Amino acid sequence: MILFGLRLIPCSSLLKAILHGAKLFFIVVIGIFFLLQYSSPLAQNRPGIDSLASMTPAPDSAIREILNLVGMIRLITDDQLPENKVLRYAGLIYHSSKQFGVNPLEIIAIIKAESSFNERSVNTKTGDYGLGQINWEYWGKDHGLTTQDLLEPAMNIFLTCQVYKFFGQDFGKYHRGNGIKCNVYLVNVQSILSTLQAFAELNKDNLS
Repeated sequence: MILFGLRLIPCSSLLKAILHGAKLFFIVVIGIFFLLQYSSPLAQNRPGIDSLASMTPAPDSAIREILNLVGMIRLITDDQLPENKVLRYAGLIYHSSKQFGVNPLEIIAIIKAESSFNERSVNTKTGDYGLGQINWEYWGKDHGLTTQDLLEPAMNIFLTCQVYKFFGQDFGKYHRGNGIKCNVYLVNVQSILSTLQAFAELNKDNLS
């Protein structure tokens, strides 16, 4: 139809054109949203597919291993720690040791020898902080961490596993770096580890 020299589109055709345009608009908007969500640099700081996967419930085997670590921490600390802290430490040790491929029993032995599981432990003389007595000068400062960051159990246990892995899973090097090894420390940490291993063997049937 032509009116005043202009071609008019019938209502039905006009409605179809509007609906089609709206559909294309929403498809483009959704496409841009997913592109920004998963492809932009900021996507690393947003909950995405990987983080959702990490939020899935832990398998039964992981739960059993964490409960096993709970029992070992209770044993080695004479059951003096609050239940919530023991559970948290066990979970952090389990996941951090898995990430770095180190033995969680050895991490427990290190923490017991270094701080007796006192997360607020500070050696002002050497500048070591927290559960694993992480040195701020070597392992915190260059990474932009404060001394308070090193007292946070999640950060400290993560770094304990990282430092232990860095030094080739050597107790002596963990304690003194490349300096002179302390034989008393080595005997102490090895005795703690032996106790943990004996406990694990004794309770093997109960945890299977």
